[in-house]
Formats: sequence, structure tokens, C-alpha cells
Amino acid sequence: MGLNAFLIIFIKIFRTVFNASVIYFFIKAFDSGLCLSDGDVWIRIIGGFIAMIGVSLLLAAVAYFPKKFYVKDGYLIFMHGLLNRETTTIPLGRIHSLRTKQGIWYRIFEMKGIVFDTLASKGAEIELLLDESEWRHLLHLIDNGERPKIALETESKLKVATHIRQFGNQYLLLDAICQNHLKGMAILGGFLAATFERMNEFMDNNAADTIIDCAMSFYDGWLMSPLRLLLIVVVIYAVVLLLWTGRLFLRYSNMSMRYDRKLLMFTYGLLSRSSCRFKFGKVCTIWVKRNFFEKKLGLCTLMLRQALNVTAQKEEDNLKLYGVDLSSFFLKWWLGEDYMTESDIISARSGRGAFVHSFLPDLLISLIAIVFLCYFNAYVWLILPIVYLLISVVKGICAMRRSRIVLRDSCLVVYNGSFAEIENYMKYGNIEVVRIRRTPFTAFSHRVTLILSTPGSTFNVRSLSECEAMQIYDLLLLKTESLSKELI
Repeated sequence: MGLNAFLIIFIKIFRTVFNASVIYFFIKAFDSGLCLSDGDVWIRIIGGFIAMIGVSLLLAAVAYFPKKFYVKDGYLIFMHGLLNRETTTIPLGRIHSLRTKQGIWYRIFEMKGIVFDTLASKGAEIELLLDESEWRHLLHLIDNGERPKIALETESKLKVATHIRQFGNQYLLLDAICQNHLKGMAILGGFLAATFERMNEFMDNNAADTIIDCAMSFYDGWLMSPLRLLLIVVVIYAVVLLLWTGRLFLRYSNMSMRYDRKLLMFTYGLLSRSSCRFKFGKVCTIWVKRNFFEKKLGLCTLMLRQALNVTAQKEEDNLKLYGVDLSSFFLKWWLGEDYMTESDIISARSGRGAFVHSFLPDLLISLIAIVFLCYFNAYVWLILPIVYLLISVVKGICAMRRSRIVLRDSCLVVYNGSFAEIENYMKYGNIEVVRIRRTPFTAFSHRVTLILSTPGSTFNVRSLSECEAMQIYDLLLLKTESLSKELI
């Protein structure tokens, strides 16, 4: 890696050191009452700034100079470590996930951060900083390493058509507004929790108690007025909506896709540009979601799931496509042009057990809230858990009606969701585990749970008829067994 890579490593380390030092300086200045007009204070500030640069340069050198990599005989070889020298060797055909990122400094220095994952890795296997020409050359070597020699000879004789598709930002924003904004509460809650934790870490106990007392007095003054409480809820919802749409726009705006018959490459992001690469044979599931507003506006949320490595990354870390409903395009690319004309081999719907599974947790939460409010004689607020309970009843009914499984000629589809319709498309070759789970109530209800596992996710189809579930179980075993024989 070149000099620009060292500069990016230095900037990242310096930013971490600077943030921690600045917070510490301001807390100390607040406690001791330092005056900026004092010359000694400025000498200490400049000296501290020079010390931060020196420490950052030392740490950057330790992180940069021991790293070496090269490609040889179809293997990516990566050497790292200063005291404990380590060499990691990865077959190019085993590279499962390939991602890039380009933050502000990456784009200034015209560099890309490259992350490789394998199924056996605990986290990112390799992270490199390369310029555009090095990245293109490495990508070419990886593509050749992933294809067998016969396929390479065949493709060299045929011209592979590559297409580019742009995604509109207006549809991204429109679909972002159609989402469940309660997820944005996690963003707001995380920000407030981190802020309070940092304040509590550097302030003394008296200052923290004063802040808590002020917040509680403000809360007590507004608690008895439902109109004021409604105003607070509206303001919080507006802030959450702004945070949610802003987060999605910063992450997924200006998205473009380059594709051919075997590869999809997405590039996205406003300030920090990222990319994600999907190989045809490594997609395990296509996940499609449409809620009420998305269906009315012709939008959908779509995700291509690949196999997870041992880190089991959160779903929020995956690439989601927000905007115009392009599910038919991706399904045709993955399943073939004739997937929509295929007939259903067998299907099964969930029973009332799916309703119970969805409704029971909300029932327990509502009962606890009712007991808590009755204990403090806040009978006026009982309307809140009652309304929540009614919404949970509707959610449970929707979950029961939407939950089903359908087997087709080339794929199977698991339908689930509550207020939104969710479709999970899988190929039979990607099914690794099929299980039927029975409970003590199965003897009376004759209902079971069918569990399907792929390398990327697990699906539970609850409250299926035991007879239908056994038929689906047998058919799936026959399908996977025949595919295994074909591969052999």
C-alpha cells in the first residue's frame, strides 16, 4: 500500500486520539476555570496538539509498515503483525463477501478501503487501502480466481454484456418515509444514551444528579397535561423521522448498479461511498417487503442475503434497496425468466398458533403496564396499554393470515410479516437444514413448526398442519437429495 494509504491510517488514528483528548481538555478546563487569555494555557494546548500528532504518527507506522499482501497461484496472501508476524492465505475462490468504502478522506486521496470476508472468518479477514488502478487489478484477479478454467475459456470467446442502472434519490426518500419509523427510536435512544454516558463519565456525581433532577422536574410538570404530552410525542416523532430519512439518504443516495448475468455491483452513499458485490451463486435468499404505503405507491424494500460468516452480522448492516419495486428484475436475474409462470407444487398456511406467538409478548407487556399504572393510581393513562393491546390483536391477525410457505418448481417462498407483506425466495440447493418442531400441544392441535435454514438465515413457519408439514418436509428432502446427486 502506498503513501496515501499511510496518510489515511494516520488521519483515522489522529481523529480518535483528538476526540478523546479534546473532551478531556474541556472537562478539565471547566473544572479548573482555565482562562484562554493566559499564555501558559496556549503553550500547553500547542504542546498537547504536537504530542497528539506524534502519538498518531507512531501508531500509524505500527499499523502500516508491517502489512504486506500479494496474489500468487490463485491465493491472496496477507502478512501483518509487528512482534507476532502472521501470514494469512485465502483461496480467491473462497472469498465470500467483497465490500469497499470511500469516506471523505478516501475520496480526497483517491483511495478505497477493501474488506474481504470468508465464511470461516471471525470478522473482516482482510482490510486493505488501494487506489483505483490497484483495486481494478485485484478485482480482475479475484474474478478469475472464482471461475473455473473451463468457464474462463468459454467467457473469453463470448462477449459478456455489462449494464448500468441508476436509482433515483426521490424514490429513496419516498420509500424511507414509508418505513416503520419506530426503528429510528433506536438511533435517537443510542445518541442520548451515549451522550449521557459520556457526561456521567467525566462529570462528578453532583453535576449528574443536578441534570437528572432538572429532567425529572420538567417531566413532572408536563406529565399531568395530555395535550402537552402529545406535543412532546409529535416533536420526538418529527426528530426521529428526520434522523431516519437522513440516515438512509446519507447511506444509500446516488446508488448505481453495474450488472451482468453472473454479477451485481452496487455503489452508494452521499459523503462516504461504499460498494457491495453479489455473485450469482452466493446469493442465498431474496427478501422483499411491501407495507401498505409501499404497495399504494409502487415501492418496495429489497435485500439480497448472502451466507453469514461466524460474526453473524446484524441485519441492519446488510445492503437494503429502497425505492421503486424492482423485485421482478432481481428475481428474474436470480431464478430465471420463467419463475413467474411456474406452478405451485404444494403450499401450506399457518393456523391460530401464529396469532398466539405474535400476540402473547404484547399481552404480557400490556398487563405489566396496566398493573404499574393501577399501582400509582394513574387510571387516566390506562388508555395507552389498551390501545397498544388492540393494535397487537390486529398485528397478530395479520401475522396469521400472511404466514405460509409455497413450493414451486425451481424455488420455495416463505411468506411472513404482520403489517407488511414479506416474501423470502430461496433455491432448493441453498436449504441446508429442514426440521419439524412439535410441542406438548401438538397431540391436541396437530400443528407443528417447520424450520428452514440457509447459510444466510433461518425461517420458522409456525402452526402448520402436521400432515401438510410432513409432505413439505419429504418433498424438500427429495429436492435437496436430487440436487446433491447432480452435483456429484
